[in-house]
Amino acid sequence: MWLITAVVGTFLLYFLITSPHNAFDSIPSGVTSLTLLIYSIYYLFERMKDPTSLYLFSSPVFWVVVAIVIYSAGTFFPFIYARNNMEEAEFKNIYDLIHDTLYIVKNVIFSFAIMIKPKPEKKYAGSAISKKH
Repeated sequence: MWLITAVVGTFLLYFLITSPHNAFDSIPSGVTSLTLLIYSIYYLFERMKDPTSLYLFSSPVFWVVVAIVIYSAGTFFPFIYARNNMEEAEFKNIYDLIHDTLYIVKNVIFSFAIMIKPKPEKKYAGSAISKKH
């Protein structure tokens, strides 16, 4: 995972230096969206494998990751298509509708995550037994 982070970070830094500063560059936004989506799905997969996480839905971190998944998955293709189509008025209207709606949904879920009081994780009886030899 560190290799992916280093490669994506280098790619984004290269685009930051070489891209014109007066226009929206959609490729770095699409790459960032895809990277966040991959990391979020990986995190959720690892949490689901953990048998001690019985109250996954009561964790604020879970809801933050779900908000990132929804926003990243929903804005990935509009970010990619924005590079060539941002001048068209119809595309701009659809782009704004998709982005603004997902931005609001993401922030509502973030607000919900902030208000959640995390429940303590319960441990199975087998994990509480210490092995003394």
